[in-house]
Amino acid sequence: MPLPKGVATLKAKGTGNETRPDNVFCSRDFLDHFISCNAYPTRVPGTTDHYPIISEIDLVMPVKEVEEQWNWRGADWPEWEEELSGELEALGEVDGYASLEEVMEALGKLDAVVWKCVRKHVPIAKISPHSKRWWKVEFTERDRLATKSYRQRDVPESPVHEEYR
Repeated sequence: MPLPKGVATLKAKGTGNETRPDNVFCSRDFLDHFISCNAYPTRVPGTTDHYPIISEIDLVMPVKEVEEQWNWRGADWPEWEEELSGELEALGEVDGYASLEEVMEALGKLDAVVWKCVRKHVPIAKISPHSKRWWKVEFTERDRLATKSYRQRDVPESPVHEEYR
């Protein structure tokens, strides 16, 4: 328990005896987060007989690193396909493979060519753990228009209303 053993949490009004009817419970995993937990007889509010129990808990959230991922939506796919076609033509055509080693070598070359094109034409996005991954740039523009239209709600002939529709 976070509250140390033997700490009184109540002073009986009639007898003046100090007892411990109040406890502080937590799981074993959470126990490590307690900095301090104690009863304070000097801070008794009003006419109550229970001592306030003040717990100091370390609740710092761990900082998550910003992830880097491929932004597949932002890729320039026509240029990517054009470059990939050129790179594949440079590899040349093969009628067949005589052994597993030849297949693996060809597969390695194909993989290298595809990733070369990906690195060149697909941007890298830095994903924050708090970002709205479904949000697009078009939504931001639409949101700005909605805000402008709302601010001009008292002016029905404002051109922003027509633009927003």
